Amino acid sequence: KYRPTLINYYVNLLYMLGYSKTLNTSEHLFYSKKVKDITMSHQQETKYLSTLNINRLGSSETTQEGSFIVLPHERLRYSPTNIKNKNLSLNSLKSLFMNKLLNVRKIHLSNLSIHQHHFSSISRAQDANNDKINPYWLTGFVDAEGCFSVIVEISNITKWKVKTSFEINLHIKDVDILHKIKDFFGVGAIYLRKNKNIAVYRVSKLESLIDIIIPHFKVYSLITQKSIDFYFWCKVIDIISKKEHLSQSGFLTILTYYASINRGISNKVLMHYPHIKPVIRHKVNLPLNLNPHWVSGFVSGDGGFSIIIRPSISYILKQQVSCRFHIAQHIRDIELMNLFSKFFNCGTVYLRKTKTCDFVVQDINLLISKIIPHFDIYPILNLKYKDFICFKKALNIIQSKQHLTQEGLDLIKKLNLEMNSNRLK
Repeated sequence: KYRPTLINYYVNLLYMLGYSKTLNTSEHLFYSKKVKDITMSHQQETKYLSTLNINRLGSSETTQEGSFIVLPHERLRYSPTNIKNKNLSLNSLKSLFMNKLLNVRKIHLSNLSIHQHHFSSISRAQDANNDKINPYWLTGFVDAEGCFSVIVEISNITKWKVKTSFEINLHIKDVDILHKIKDFFGVGAIYLRKNKNIAVYRVSKLESLIDIIIPHFKVYSLITQKSIDFYFWCKVIDIISKKEHLSQSGFLTILTYYASINRGISNKVLMHYPHIKPVIRHKVNLPLNLNPHWVSGFVSGDGGFSIIIRPSISYILKQQVSCRFHIAQHIRDIELMNLFSKFFNCGTVYLRKTKTCDFVVQDINLLISKIIPHFDIYPILNLKYKDFICFKKALNIIQSKQHLTQEGLDLIKKLNLEMNSNRLK
């Protein structure tokens, strides 16, 4: 099954590069009699960038949906499916839309040649739109909140069954970000567990995991311990895709990976296979520097903005107000905490007795000069953004010394009641 021609009178292309269930082709929307609207998800582009081993375009040349050509008021995007021995040349469009053209850049994908057209209708402000998810932001959020799941079921009838999925579980009030993530990937479904106030984004179809999820994280790499889970999870999916999980040896190999992922092997599986040894988890190699989008994504999951009000006889109102930005992790990620300190050029890393560690910034001046500007530029996209806004307002009150007045103190208390767990009630 082939897609229609891209631009009948301007491109000598007989078929649009193959069929994909994730390709959404409009059947009725035409820019003119010669142009048909064809959409492509960001993940389709990522998959082929990974396959072809080429560099991504710059931020000014790509959007969430991938590389594109812009016609007046709309975008026409290509779908690089089965691009081998295909040639796409859009030189003829240059003269047609010269009055809108800002610049032309050529990229070569093997035998595929495409001219990227950028028009004045696209602004930098649109690129910075808070509703658009940067792929590094998404990876950071998954490093904090995502799960690469392997479920092993054992019964007398089927002997064993292996299920794999990619999941993100959040409070039900944070479901909006899951819809944005679903739109970003273009696959999966969202499930609501209202009795537990949980919303789940899940991708379980093997084709979607192989074609969409795995290529994304191979291009935009995870950097926490979750990167090890992802590596072993990919091994399991590779075994399943080759049907090797149907054999005893293949299934036992899966169990060795399963035992090293997330919380390890379940007690039920351990009863049937008590001698399974988990594969050794190798050390995570952290990058020299953190990507700012990744940082904001990670903080959106595992970071926190807190207002602390304590009794104090040293203050006129008998109450002391302080603000704190913090990130908590298992002690095995202490090197990552030190990297946060390097990234923000401030803060302190603390070790707890509970095998956890924290990166903390409490100094008001540092919060205002280092932390706030970062999240103003690289915003938080989920419900925690509202916590950040309250946090920012509280800092402004403290900076102006208004917290020393009853009115200012009451306002800070009101802001505190709208943050974190209070917001989820």
